[in-house]
Amino acid sequence: MGKKKIARIQPGRLHALLERFLEWETSHDMRIGYIVNYSADYDRATLEYLKDLSERFPRDYEPLRRISLGGLRKRTDEELRLWLHERQQFGCISAHGSFAGHGEVHDYWNGQRGNYDLIVRTLRIAGEIGMAILARLFVVKSTLSTLQELNDTLDTLPDHQNNCRYAVPYFYAGWGSRLEEERIDERTRDELPSWLHRLLREARSAEGECRSEREWIEVIRNDPAQRKNGLILNVTEDNIERLEQQTCDEIIGDLETRTRTAYAAIPGLSELCERYGDRNGTMIYGLERCLEMKWLDRHLQEHPTEFERQLTHLQLGN
Repeated sequence: MGKKKIARIQPGRLHALLERFLEWETSHDMRIGYIVNYSADYDRATLEYLKDLSERFPRDYEPLRRISLGGLRKRTDEELRLWLHERQQFGCISAHGSFAGHGEVHDYWNGQRGNYDLIVRTLRIAGEIGMAILARLFVVKSTLSTLQELNDTLDTLPDHQNNCRYAVPYFYAGWGSRLEEERIDERTRDELPSWLHRLLREARSAEGECRSEREWIEVIRNDPAQRKNGLILNVTEDNIERLEQQTCDEIIGDLETRTRTAYAAIPGLSELCERYGDRNGTMIYGLERCLEMKWLDRHLQEHPTEFERQLTHLQLGN
């Protein structure tokens, strides 16, 4: 949802900076994770580059092993088959699609006519060539009446022992923070059909657990999460020249200082929970972090604060 701004940076410049950090990592107590594109629609050169990179610098995750189908351009069935076969040659074993309802309902939320058909066709062909099919169903008021039909459609896709299907509400992030009226509440959740309850339970291992605000508050108060935050380096058209001229130590030192300053400017989770949590709130959230971002937004409305939110784990809020 929402418009995206794509940085106009030559891939070679980003790759050189990334490799410099991966080399630096070998002699430092820090692990580097990376994202090099908006979607999984890589060209051949990028596929070859990422494959080489994963062989030289193995990660706990392998970027080419799973395709997420968001942001892909339209293709015919023949083009999709060739496209998926190419990725399979580079080690891809599964394809993941997210559905905001069935048919036109999904297309409305996605903002692109025909996107529902594209995702279903892509998953079908992926299954036919031996890939596992992963599907996420968004459960909100507008999608509820179409989820049975969506689930029935997914049942017609090729079966694979590693297929996975799960359900979650919209995340409180980006444009999703403006859609609180779409959230289901405890009563609706508890009255969902058994098959959909099962998919909500599946989300526990995939992305989180669907609890109401008051249920999340009890979890937070009884067992506060001990989060270990990392450092986020956003490479942009405005900063890449400076980053190219700095050493990795200089970049990390500056980033750590700014990140600590950003966190020091805002309350922690427990304080936000006590001050802004609604102990009677019955609306459903899939992640504790969604409520943390919501509570932080309330805090910032009362106490406007300048800080670098994009450096924190709360960077997806408004």
